[in-house]
Amino acid sequence: MASVTRTTPRAPLRPSLASVSAPGRRRSAVPPPLAYVLGAVLLVVAAWVLVVPPWQPPDEDHHFAYVQTLGERLTLPGDSSRPEQSTEQRLATSRSNAEQTAAVPTTELEWSEEAFRRWERDETAPASSARSDGGGTNPASTNPPLFYAYSALGYWAAYPGDVFDRLYAARAISALLLLVTTTGAWLLAGEVFGRNRILQVAAAAVTGLEPMMTFVSASVNPDSLLYALWALALWLGARILRRGLTLGGGVAFFAVIGLGTLTKATTLVLLPAAFLVLGVGLWRLWHSGGGRRAAATTGLAAVASLAVLAGGWVVVSVVLGRPALFQVGTSDNAPLPDSPLRLLASYLWQFYLPKLPFQQEFAGFPTLPVYDFWAKGAWGAFGALEVRLPEWLYLLLALVTVAVLVSAAVAFVRARRRGSVDMAVAAYFALVALALLGGLHWTEYRLIQVTGGPFNQGRYLLPLVPLAGVAAAAALTLVPSRLRTAALTTGVGALLALQAVCLAVVMGRFYA
Repeated sequence: MASVTRTTPRAPLRPSLASVSAPGRRRSAVPPPLAYVLGAVLLVVAAWVLVVPPWQPPDEDHHFAYVQTLGERLTLPGDSSRPEQSTEQRLATSRSNAEQTAAVPTTELEWSEEAFRRWERDETAPASSARSDGGGTNPASTNPPLFYAYSALGYWAAYPGDVFDRLYAARAISALLLLVTTTGAWLLAGEVFGRNRILQVAAAAVTGLEPMMTFVSASVNPDSLLYALWALALWLGARILRRGLTLGGGVAFFAVIGLGTLTKATTLVLLPAAFLVLGVGLWRLWHSGGGRRAAATTGLAAVASLAVLAGGWVVVSVVLGRPALFQVGTSDNAPLPDSPLRLLASYLWQFYLPKLPFQQEFAGFPTLPVYDFWAKGAWGAFGALEVRLPEWLYLLLALVTVAVLVSAAVAFVRARRRGSVDMAVAAYFALVALALLGGLHWTEYRLIQVTGGPFNQGRYLLPLVPLAGVAAAAALTLVPSRLRTAALTTGVGALLALQAVCLAVVMGRFYA
């Protein structure tokens, strides 16, 4: 947590003797420690792309149907006169038994050679329109199109192949986004701790090698782009607070958030923290001699970059008669109860603490939802979330999580006492986390009144994993300097071992 408060941009650093390249040699564009982390992440996420069977990750059938509609027809799904999935996709899911297997542990995929030959024969029979006759009402169709347009690049790259080739190509290009997410965590740690390679490796490794991050990023799912954009937004916001607000920095920060709104409406919860960054940045710019005109120009340009992207999608949605924001079930239309504050307080209590005898019982709630939904789900719930790790491993991972968070809090307090913490950066991180948690809780609270059942899943917390990486790096500062390399090596080794365990569990579910 060795960060120093800065109100003006950093002055250029003089290169030390160690940083000057020998004549005739070029410095690497990517620092070697980051390159090693990215190499490990690439290998692991590639394994997830290949190991998880087609359409078994959460909602991948819906997301792929969206990609195919965009790739084949250059239009968005949602035409009520059409089926959701193309003839080609329905045939593939039927012959492989993919639809019946998802979320049903007792059902197996069809792996026989006879079934494959039958699919090959039937796959060539339909007319050429078999790829493009989908595009109907789709649970994913209210999502903005940015991720699906990006994923269509992989789809088109494998266009001569069959539907499975195009699915895996779309997965592969989605998996590459995890490298961006990991790099964003590296840069974020660099703003918080300075150019400390050990701490940057810790933050990047936790982000890129967390099992659910690799699992989701290796599927056709807009969350993979969401993670990358959130990691970049966290870095750019911290950079503004640490180095000062500039015209380019403000525009880039809000443009990334605008791209996030074109990926998933979840990004809207970043806006309170983003305007905190803008407000602090403008105040510091004004009082550091930048002047009123410079502050006004910078602020307007930053907000305009967000308005052009997010507002443009709203305008397009209105013109096309589509919802601009994704609605979870009927949560927005749920009526408020007679005692909303009392019910909300009871719900929040039961999410984090055991239920008291006099409190209302919520259907589908386990004894401790924060553990069963968030802790377990954030560490490992694979397939259509039905593939789980051993219970003892979940307990161990939960204890490690608590230990890291407590250690990070201790490191923060110590750094605060030394005066080496920029509280604006801390407030920015806290507001991002609280806004996401608050949004998830509010959505579930409203849904409970309609369905009576839970909504939250651990994977909804994954946009915060770069902050978890920073927390792990902060915890590492409590380790004596001479032991940090060994502690980091042990931690990265443990993450790789956990990845191997998770892959083995998934292979046991689908291939044993």
